[in-house]
Amino acid sequence: MSRLGFNNKSVVYHGEACLGELDVIPTADKTFHFPNNEIRIHHFSQLSERCPPLSVLLAISSLPVRCKLESSSPVKQPLLDLHAACFYELKTAVVVIGDEEVHLVAMPSKLKRFPCFWCCLVPSRLYNACLGMLNMRCLSIVFDLDETLIVANTMRSFEDRIEVLTGWIGQESDPVRVSGMTSELKRYVEDRALLKQYAENDVVTDSGQTYNVKLEDVPVNAAGNERVQRPVIRLPEKNVVLTRINPEIRDTSVLVRLRPAWEDLRSYLIAKGRKRFEVFVCTMAERDYALEMWRLLDPGAHLIGPKQLLTRVVCVKSGARKSLLNVFQDRNCHPRMAMVIDDRLKVWEEKDQPRVHVVPAFTPYYAPQAETASAVPVLCVARNVACNVRGGFFKEFDENLIRRVSEHFHEDEVLNLPPAPDVCNYLMSEDASFVPNGNTSAPMADGMNGPEVTQRLNQQDARNVDLKSERSQPLVPTASIYGPPSFRSMMPSDKPSLLGPIQGPEIASRQRAGYHPLSHGTASSFSAGIQPLISEPKNDEVFHGYGLQKKNLQQAGQPSDVGVPHNPPFLNNKRGPTDGGNSNLLQPSLSVGVLQEIGQRCGSKVEYRSILSSSRDWPFSYEVLFTGEKVGVGMGKTRKDAQQQAAENALRSLADKYVAHVISQSETVKKDPDNEVENGFLWESDSDESPVKDASEVAEMRRSSNSTGQLVQKSNH
Repeated sequence: MSRLGFNNKSVVYHGEACLGELDVIPTADKTFHFPNNEIRIHHFSQLSERCPPLSVLLAISSLPVRCKLESSSPVKQPLLDLHAACFYELKTAVVVIGDEEVHLVAMPSKLKRFPCFWCCLVPSRLYNACLGMLNMRCLSIVFDLDETLIVANTMRSFEDRIEVLTGWIGQESDPVRVSGMTSELKRYVEDRALLKQYAENDVVTDSGQTYNVKLEDVPVNAAGNERVQRPVIRLPEKNVVLTRINPEIRDTSVLVRLRPAWEDLRSYLIAKGRKRFEVFVCTMAERDYALEMWRLLDPGAHLIGPKQLLTRVVCVKSGARKSLLNVFQDRNCHPRMAMVIDDRLKVWEEKDQPRVHVVPAFTPYYAPQAETASAVPVLCVARNVACNVRGGFFKEFDENLIRRVSEHFHEDEVLNLPPAPDVCNYLMSEDASFVPNGNTSAPMADGMNGPEVTQRLNQQDARNVDLKSERSQPLVPTASIYGPPSFRSMMPSDKPSLLGPIQGPEIASRQRAGYHPLSHGTASSFSAGIQPLISEPKNDEVFHGYGLQKKNLQQAGQPSDVGVPHNPPFLNNKRGPTDGGNSNLLQPSLSVGVLQEIGQRCGSKVEYRSILSSSRDWPFSYEVLFTGEKVGVGMGKTRKDAQQQAAENALRSLADKYVAHVISQSETVKKDPDNEVENGFLWESDSDESPVKDASEVAEMRRSSNSTGQLVQKSNH
């Protein structure tokens, strides 16, 4: 194959028919060339309903335009017909080169020099898959299973946990901790009793009511064999399902607890028969187990059809990192168009982490009240996040990308093309600081996951396995399930193996100093602070296999250097966004979580509303409403920057209002010292003591009015 220079001619073929010659004009990529200087059209892409082909190609490739095609000599009619058909029918002519596709995009011309094409290179099959999603305004969502959507236990895992908790209780002297662990032990014992009834008799008696098994058809198993039937008992009032992974082996009986509000999230994904997200599953569990858990979550196969199940439920080997490229190995989506719901961030490859919405681990035994401690359940927050991501992505796609692409002509520079929308630009948790358990990790995970599932389901008789042989393994701190909360952050690839090496009470008791069974779900749980959810990938990082070159992402916890212009007249503060004069200012990435925390404590709703931007340099503008009242405005080059800036300005505004409120109350106290003061803004005081004692304290509070750090400090009291 010869390397092309400028104005090299290539012959265009459709099948065996010669359509004519076109000049090949390289763009930024000088190395690209067609094999043997022949442009052989293999097929045509699907017709687009609403998206110009160039907008689709920009959305799925970081450097899509490899060359331009035009004619410097008289053109044959077949080439003119080819250009007209592609231009008016919103389709492309596709040249297949190895495992990639070159799409010939018909372009308009300022000089009326037809035909003219831009040539875009993408992995094979990816264009048609993403075109269908973009036409339907659909993204992809990837779910983890264990401790994210479900918690599952076998008889053996119940017995192991009960034994460990019993040992802890016997050595504990603190009555508060004993009470918490006793309650947790009781929940394990009750569920073990239910599972025992099911495993032995195929019947369950709960609260005086008897439930018999119902045989449910399983359309697909891991081997893709014929249908099987599983005996299942569902207890919807408890969000509990009992099933048997291998219907012929009773020891594979499993009690599964479904996370509350899953039905709300599932209903959103398929509401009114309109598909908002293509659904995938990525888990470290054993395949048959994973398929059955997903069947319990999606019994009607509405989220993932039976024919798609084996390719869309992806099982990753324990110890390996999860990857969106692995999830989309059939090239049915691009990582830019996907978000992830998982209870852990570090199990994902670094380049995928900005697309992960991290939810607190589901712990129905350790902290059953955690799911109801917040006014909005965890999965409802995830639903709202997904809704915001989808809305932000397609608002950018429609109003920016498509609009600007329609203004481009063949003669324009390809370097001036607009940036493509990316899910990570809109993935911002509604409440990044919410830790419903009051702790980032329970001292013992509540259910099976990862290698434990494989071990259990491969045993013909789990009861005959010697526990002592498992516990003889050496203690490795990073794999321990009983370590303090800091241990969880040290495990990048594995969830703790609950049916693996279970520690004895003597060892475990030395690692559970952080166990506070009654502390979660209270207001004090917010004092743990805000954990960053995004890690910064390396510069110019490439998604191998998709040719996706990532732009530099700002690491969570660092202030943005892109915000609103200095001193805009409508902002609540008088300083620019990059003013470093106040060391107590919150980092912008933390402001959103702190504002949500204040809203929760006050019982007030925090809303972000997009407004028209008055600046060309900062195209996104948001205002923050606190109980319906506008308290801050922010602008930025991305939606995330604008929302973070708006939250920071809102905190300053609330700080000013709080100080003004306290000062007015202090004046009331001076006038009538017998009146009891109750400020009620961030907390309610039962004390008769005046909140401001003298003029010096009032002056100090005035000086702190611009410091959001002081506001957060007081809100934690």
